[in-house]
Amino acid sequence: MKRLGNLYETMLDMNNIISCYKEVMRNTHNKRAVFNYENFRAANLNKIHSIIEKKNYKVKKYNIFTIHEPKTRVIVSLGLTDKIINHLVTRCILMPALIPALIDQNVATRPGKGTSAGVKLYKKYRQSCDFKYEKYYILKGDITKYFHSINHDIVKKQLRNRIKDQDALKIVDTIIDSYPYGLPIGNMTSQILAIYYLGEMDRYIKETLKIKYYVRYQDDFLLFHPDKEYLKECEEKIRIFLKEHLDLELNHKTRIYHNKEKIVFIGYKKGKGTARKKLAVRKRQYEKGYITLNSYIASIMSYKGRV
Repeated sequence: MKRLGNLYETMLDMNNIISCYKEVMRNTHNKRAVFNYENFRAANLNKIHSIIEKKNYKVKKYNIFTIHEPKTRVIVSLGLTDKIINHLVTRCILMPALIPALIDQNVATRPGKGTSAGVKLYKKYRQSCDFKYEKYYILKGDITKYFHSINHDIVKKQLRNRIKDQDALKIVDTIIDSYPYGLPIGNMTSQILAIYYLGEMDRYIKETLKIKYYVRYQDDFLLFHPDKEYLKECEEKIRIFLKEHLDLELNHKTRIYHNKEKIVFIGYKKGKGTARKKLAVRKRQYEKGYITLNSYIASIMSYKGRV
């Protein structure tokens, strides 16, 4: 694929800055911080434009805290100016350069994709396999501490296969290096980079292993095949590929299911669910990083309002 240039300059377009500004203001839950920031709207917009124009962006210190329910997780957040610049880099650099390189079976969140698209494709593959095979098997793969295990050097090398604009590469590198290991959950740039990072594995599974029915949402992926022994072989080859090419490992939850067994994919399980079951789905989605803590809490409050 052709490498893209002239990406950085699109961040200087005030329309793009204002669009990202509005998006961050709309989605920030700390309304007091939003109110105070909005009081200096013009100054903040000009400040962001100046930072981009001078090409001297440095990520300010992260707000890092730990929560222990439903399990221990490190949560990271940025100040509003950094959030807006992070969104700007995602919208103007990462999405134009990286999204065209993704396969359709990679359904992680982006325009036209997401959990609903993933569930729809999963159901389609189940129906196709139910029709074609008397029995079949599903390899469900999961990667150990995915976001925290993404290798900085490898992801930077991948970016250079898609981007030739040196200023664009510099600001993305700055964001990557602002965190000591992996990619921090919470940054918009992290979401797109994480979607792209496993693209080599996607192509390996589709083109080399010749798996027709395959779907992935971030680090959660499924391979469908009528031959269990072949899926065992695929699992071992994927383990080797991940270690050698992406410095990642499959975790203990990776296993092969019979088509009659219940399997959960991005929170979806066959069969109708009660409100309690749906809440359990939201919990799993939160634990996997698919939804935010605030979204999970909103689901809890909605459930409590029903009982």
